[in-house]
Amino acid sequence: MPDINVSKSIARELIALIKDSGIINQLDITPKDIRIGVFYTGVVLSSGHAGMSYTPVQEIPEAVCCPRSHAKMPAAGELLKMQITGLMDYALDDNALKAAVGMATLNALSSIMLADDTCRYKPSAYGNALDLVEITAADTVAMVGAFPPFIKRIQEITKNLFVIDKNPKVVGKGDTIKIESADRLKEIIPQANILVITGVTLVNHTLGPILKLAKKANEIVVVGPTASVYPEPLFKRGVTVLGGVRITDANQMIHLIGEAGSGYDFFENCAEKVIMRNEVIPAMQKD
Repeated sequence: MPDINVSKSIARELIALIKDSGIINQLDITPKDIRIGVFYTGVVLSSGHAGMSYTPVQEIPEAVCCPRSHAKMPAAGELLKMQITGLMDYALDDNALKAAVGMATLNALSSIMLADDTCRYKPSAYGNALDLVEITAADTVAMVGAFPPFIKRIQEITKNLFVIDKNPKVVGKGDTIKIESADRLKEIIPQANILVITGVTLVNHTLGPILKLAKKANEIVVVGPTASVYPEPLFKRGVTVLGGVRITDANQMIHLIGEAGSGYDFFENCAEKVIMRNEVIPAMQKD
């Protein structure tokens, strides 16, 4: 079993940073809309800011019409009545749906902090996070969570690519990459000098333990809409590049989520990819 202090330390630190910033009281923030979609979960705040998170349906042990256990959303129908601080704390929950709502809330609040003129974290680029990473034929790359476009690009450069994903069928029939089981994490991650990690690991509380295994990595990329967080806790733990999204149309985002929108739908209509390189904080901890 993973150390709970490691697995949830990033979310705890994000919650503390947001609370300490004072934005919740200053802007009198309340939840305006919440959708738990098939692929993504979204939260819109009363301030107009919004955030997204992957909906980890595969983490739900009873993905059926009427789940009997903790797999369901206990507060369904009452979420908009909750305090923002309560929704933030959902990010610490072992219930997959609650954790997704919590991360979407943290991402929405992070967008407020990142938009402040005094924020020291500024976008380094817009677009593909791999554009900020130099990969050579000699590099060993480990990818946690399969990103098919990234796989093809990396395979053109190096043969030393390991892709770890819980779904062995996540790539198409024409792809030649072998999908490794999550059981091999402790074996593969320490070998890699470049890591590409899905932001979904923030929802299932595995990012902290993965970063702790990254003894050799000189480039650690965390990417995806779920990784649209205030970057300080990740940068302190060795992440060098963070690739998230900025929501440009909150109403359209929440509408698309309700109609089972995918990443491509968001990027075409209501979000842009934002990349930040860690040029402020050296790696200080792997707690």
